[in-house]
Amino acid sequence: MDGTQIKSARTRRGWSQAQLLGALRAHASQQGIALMSANSLRVALSRWENGHMKPDGLHSRMLRQVLEFPTTTVDPSHGGTLFEVLLTHTNSLRMLDRRFGAPAARLQTAAHVTALEAMWHASKGADRVIIARAQADAAALAAWQDFDVGDPTAAATHYEQARAAALRAEDPIMLAHTVGEESVMLAETGRATAALAQVAEAERTAGLPPLLRSWLSATVAQVATHCPEQGATARDALAIAEALLPIDRSCEDEMPFIAHNETHLSRWAGHILARLGDPAAATLTRDSMQVIPEDFVRARCAQQLDLAQAAINAGRGEEAALLLSDSVAHISDLGSGRLRRRHHLLERRSHKLLAAS
Repeated sequence: MDGTQIKSARTRRGWSQAQLLGALRAHASQQGIALMSANSLRVALSRWENGHMKPDGLHSRMLRQVLEFPTTTVDPSHGGTLFEVLLTHTNSLRMLDRRFGAPAARLQTAAHVTALEAMWHASKGADRVIIARAQADAAALAAWQDFDVGDPTAAATHYEQARAAALRAEDPIMLAHTVGEESVMLAETGRATAALAQVAEAERTAGLPPLLRSWLSATVAQVATHCPEQGATARDALAIAEALLPIDRSCEDEMPFIAHNETHLSRWAGHILARLGDPAAATLTRDSMQVIPEDFVRARCAQQLDLAQAAINAGRGEEAALLLSDSVAHISDLGSGRLRRRHHLLERRSHKLLAAS
């Protein structure tokens, strides 16, 4: 964001510099962000608008939000078309993964990440930032696909690449997303305490949009279910996620790397409550299954396992066994090692429950 864009957007809104400064301070207060002094901010705004200096990442994000620029906006003269091309390619891989499972897209996604790395080294100027941001998104997607098929070593490598790319792009949103998502893998591979500390680190990032803050709180809740005696932490984090969820859904398109709205949070809550043994899990899961988009095939399969877990928690072994039997073929079709492992654990619990009865 350059000075011309800032001044033009301010003028279109009919704001003086003082009004923009007031809006920035109000936004910072709502988000819990510590700003520089009022006088320093006034001087900084004048320097930004006069082109003497550019705002840093935090102030750029705040200006975009206050002046209602999309967070993914890229100046066309500095590579907007390039950004759109790279984002479209990553989104197509995301759709394949969501609908047909990680094996359908994993090799293509990894190749995309490798190609972006080569492009970054060969590029200059503004293109490097655009490519780095695209690589952070693609590498995190590749990492999740690795984890889903059962290769946490490859996933760790891709998460490391995603972190590095987000730092290159100076994009704290992408970095916080990567750190938060990786914490789920850590929790599910026996490092839950480290995972909880890691996602808490992501939550402390200043200036994150409410949608991502809600997603991170839900991630805290999920990770906490893997930690001993952290049920209260999970419930509190889930309540925070619900409170932070924006009513305005326009921001969803700005962060295609997370699927997070009222429907998806309800699905997520069903999973978290099932892990906590809460009887409300089954009803919540069934209700969300009625409205979740059909292309979220893997997510719907995971919800079948949530229902099975809820049935086991309630002592309904036969119901759980039927749900688990119905989901076997779907898990096989999706090639999800992650769901297969969970299915196996629930199946063992179901067999024990039936044997005891």
